[in-house]
Amino acid sequence: MKLPTQIARRYLFSRKMSLVNVISFIAVFGVAGMSAALVVILSVFNGFDSIISSMVNQFDPDLKITATKGKTFTMDNNVRGQLQTIEGVEAVSFTVEETALFQYDNYQYIATIKGVDDGYAQVCDIPNNVIIGDYMLRDATGVPFAVLGADIAANLWVQPNGLTPMKIYAPRRTAKVSPSPAEAFSSGLIMPSGVFHIHQDFDAKYVIAPLEFAKELLEFDDAEFSSIEIRTNGNDDAIAAKIKTLLGDNFTVKNRYQQQDTLYKIMQSEKLSIIVMLTFIIIIASFNIVGALAMLIIDKKGDIATLSHLGANNNFLRSIFVRTGQLITITGVVSGIALGLLLCWMQMQFHLLTFPEGSYIIDAYPVEIRVLDVIATAIIVTTIGFLAALIPTRKIGEE
Repeated sequence: MKLPTQIARRYLFSRKMSLVNVISFIAVFGVAGMSAALVVILSVFNGFDSIISSMVNQFDPDLKITATKGKTFTMDNNVRGQLQTIEGVEAVSFTVEETALFQYDNYQYIATIKGVDDGYAQVCDIPNNVIIGDYMLRDATGVPFAVLGADIAANLWVQPNGLTPMKIYAPRRTAKVSPSPAEAFSSGLIMPSGVFHIHQDFDAKYVIAPLEFAKELLEFDDAEFSSIEIRTNGNDDAIAAKIKTLLGDNFTVKNRYQQQDTLYKIMQSEKLSIIVMLTFIIIIASFNIVGALAMLIIDKKGDIATLSHLGANNNFLRSIFVRTGQLITITGVVSGIALGLLLCWMQMQFHLLTFPEGSYIIDAYPVEIRVLDVIATAIIVTTIGFLAALIPTRKIGEE
């Protein structure tokens, strides 16, 4: 251990406690507190991020194919068969979507009807998220049924598996401007079979119906679709490249992130904003280090003079107090990160902070510790602390 570091350690961890030592330990606690806060806040944000992502992923497929231009596309059976044989593709579902007006008794609601085929249950996790009724798109006799989002069901006061059908109105694709609703809209009746609950964005938007029913209502051709949804068992990017090669430039292939790129970008921006705001707070808190070192320099003027007479140059004298500031920072960072990790572990194990019962889909604040966040915390706080240690030591040894 070099001599400046030995002296700095003796100054910080002196057996004889003085006011300067107390101030130094207050600076350590300040650094530790900010380090712990950064770890805890980022971990809680990660927890919410993972919950939102998991809910979104229950509705979004691994890959989604749409037309590059326009809302729909046509695909012949030969290409559809080749698509299903691509290595890594486990399940394929062809879907159609369009905005429609839903009426149940005297209640009305505008939402999106999504017509899906039998493979949809293997592509997305809708069946496991049905909270009322069942995931059933047709009965044994072929009568069509629909599964509604929870918000839609609440607005329409729908009773799944009841005796009242739900009426759907959709604008005709080939209709001309007409004052008659019968000429401007096509309509159909369908029985509600269940209610699903995933996320408000989906719960308030989608009604899942059989593909053939939706196509007839929306006046789609047999080979016409809005999207193709795919479940994979391998590298999504590699499989997407194969699909792109098969289908050409007229189709767009998106993975889970690209399907919800706006949502993920917002979450990343929020996390970056949190880091920036906390960094400014850490900068302000680092003035504790500046104050502690300034007091220490004043308190050790006698030692500075003695070392100067013994031949110590200005750089040597400055390095003593710089190392002291660095020790304050490192001690605070290590203890703060340890405290933050402990608090996160306690929250995960014992749910110390909870939500009011029945108010949210989760009972307690979610926490997810990520190594990169811990490393980023250590780097940010250590860098700021080391820079702060240089401020009060610049004039040491100068007349």
